[in-house]
Amino acid sequence: FLIIIWKILQGRIMIYDVVIIGAGAAGFGCALTLASANEKFDWAKDKKYLILDDNKSDLNAGRYFNVAGVEAGINGVDLLLKMKTQLTRYSDCELKNHTVTKIERNEAGFKIFCENNTFEAKDVVLATGMHKFDIEVNEVEVKENIFAPKPNKVLLANNNNLISKNLYVAGLASGVPSMFACASGDGTKVACDILKSWCGKVAIVHDVKA
Repeated sequence: FLIIIWKILQGRIMIYDVVIIGAGAAGFGCALTLASANEKFDWAKDKKYLILDDNKSDLNAGRYFNVAGVEAGINGVDLLLKMKTQLTRYSDCELKNHTVTKIERNEAGFKIFCENNTFEAKDVVLATGMHKFDIEVNEVEVKENIFAPKPNKVLLANNNNLISKNLYVAGLASGVPSMFACASGDGTKVACDILKSWCGKVAIVHDVKA
């Protein structure tokens, strides 16, 4: 009996409202904004979010001195840890270590294929950085990133962060300058775009006084 249940669970595809691919500045900016809306708005209540990441973010090798509100000189590993810890405040957002290989559109939204797992999402945010894009997605056009300070960087063709219906790009892969604050803010902006699509009007998640 237990073996049968285990096989059923193994074959079950987890469904999320938003899957974010990439846990760097843009990915966390997007995830934290979305997840913080759940306790603020009835229309966001019970929404589920997932970040999929291969743990290869540039943040791992960085050191930061000019990010507003961030301890000067903090290294990227510690900064990532702080953001991961911050994310644990929101039980509706998960972070999983997976490499995404393919994304397909389906009736529910999208199916996201990883090496050993499959997920479904209504919205997908690509926050994969500007070094490369090797996920198989029919709707994505990979272009040269002319906004990057170094050659051979990529940009995913988009119109105001939107690639196609419910498929977004955030951060350096969208063409913003290669700065932590720019990437994080761009991820936050995409989250606000998604919130707007849910409630039909501009939706901003402000912190308030205790």
